[in-house]
Amino acid sequence: MADDKNAPQVTPAAEGPQAGAAPGPAQPTGVIGKLINVISSIFMPFLGAFSAAGLMKAVAACCSSFGWLDTAGSTYVIINAIGDGLFQFLPLVIALTAADRFKCNKWISIAVAAFLCHPDIQALTTTFADAGGPTFFGIPVQLPGSGYLQSVIPIILAVYFQSWVEKPMAKLPETVRGLFGGTLTLLITSVVTLLAVGPVANLIADLVAEGLLWLFDVAPIVAGFVMGAIWPVMIIFGLHWALVPVIISNMATLGYDFILPVTAGSNFAIGAAVLAVLLKTRLPKLRSLCTETLFTVWIGGISEPAIYGVLLKYKRPFAMMLVGSGVCGAFVASFGMRINALITTSFVTLPALWGACGWQEVVGIALGMVVTFALTLLIGYSDAMAGEA
Repeated sequence: MADDKNAPQVTPAAEGPQAGAAPGPAQPTGVIGKLINVISSIFMPFLGAFSAAGLMKAVAACCSSFGWLDTAGSTYVIINAIGDGLFQFLPLVIALTAADRFKCNKWISIAVAAFLCHPDIQALTTTFADAGGPTFFGIPVQLPGSGYLQSVIPIILAVYFQSWVEKPMAKLPETVRGLFGGTLTLLITSVVTLLAVGPVANLIADLVAEGLLWLFDVAPIVAGFVMGAIWPVMIIFGLHWALVPVIISNMATLGYDFILPVTAGSNFAIGAAVLAVLLKTRLPKLRSLCTETLFTVWIGGISEPAIYGVLLKYKRPFAMMLVGSGVCGAFVASFGMRINALITTSFVTLPALWGACGWQEVVGIALGMVVTFALTLLIGYSDAMAGEA
């Protein structure tokens, strides 16, 4: 049979993008860029519900601050719970989207998150305080300072670890895998998370707290800038809870605290960055998201929707916000601002902050907002970045 040399030759499909195809989003480079991309991708699927819950928290804050409802009444409790429910059990929601991100069994992931959020686990430290602390077969168990409710990074690490545990499980015979695969995955992931994540989180938190306290003694203005700038980063990783006992201890022993005043400007700077993005963007979905999260952070004092939904996604606005928040912290620290009560930070509570700290606190907040807004408006965002998110 003769070769058909005149037949048209079939060219193999190219492995790369076809000519003329629109370029996809640029892939993040570097460890920090990839980490931010992972966190953002985990939060994006439920961002609408996150923003809605934040708005309900803002409504509850208004009802409380303006005296519209009795905070001891059932109506207020119900309204507040509608907004607070998602935040209280955030690890369960994150487990679902993280499982999609890391390609593992989402129901096992939810089971791990439910284990971490179980009331008995949350109370381990206090329940077994008289026995020298909780243990697991003699191995000491340490929980993060605030437990695992409302935490972010522990469950992400747990689900990532689960994705590796499932790989050898997939090689087991089908009968064995069907009987014991899920159980072993749940057991190994839960125990390793409990024994490893808690101590690591506590170690990092303690190092950060001790380093900042030392810096406040040596160079208050520098410490104020650093504290103000890294506070939003600490919120992302849940490390800010490590400083809450320090703040409470300061108030109990000294009668005042100097950490809270330098971090009070963070929520206002976050809102200023979101406002700048809102004014610059022409993308309808982003404008809607910015409007929702702006109200959430400035009125409700809930910063997470703005951080995860807008600032971290585009990265540069987040950096501009850190600078503005740091400027606020440095200004406040230069006056040695002190506070003697725990006060949430939003426009609703701004008069209370003024009364507790003084006019310097409000001026510092305004300065941080102006710096953040100007930097974000000038160099922090453009719609061209939307393809890079």
